[in-house]
Amino acid sequence: MAFKLALTPTYKVKIIVDIPNEQGKFDQSDFMAEFLRCDFDRLNDLQTKSIAEVMNEMLIGWSGLVDSSGNELPYNSANKTALLKIPQALQALGHYYWSTIFKAREKN
Repeated sequence: MAFKLALTPTYKVKIIVDIPNEQGKFDQSDFMAEFLRCDFDRLNDLQTKSIAEVMNEMLIGWSGLVDSSGNELPYNSANKTALLKIPQALQALGHYYWSTIFKAREKN
């Protein structure tokens, strides 16, 4: 496939979050996050910031994120703030975001 110089301004990534449960194990869940693309200059600036600051700037949407009743949560400032306060979710978002930039796609 040929590389396209004109890329879409955003892209989506499946985020997998492991949350500890009461049995001493982990419950795994996932959702799709939408991130802004950036150029190299902005990327250099982002590398000087915390994960929370990067996600606050670069996370611009999601799907498949639900509340405790299973209802889809809309993307808005309040829900984004709540999501970014969950350490495991913030770490997973940062991991998958930086992986899309610095890690080549792995083959099966």
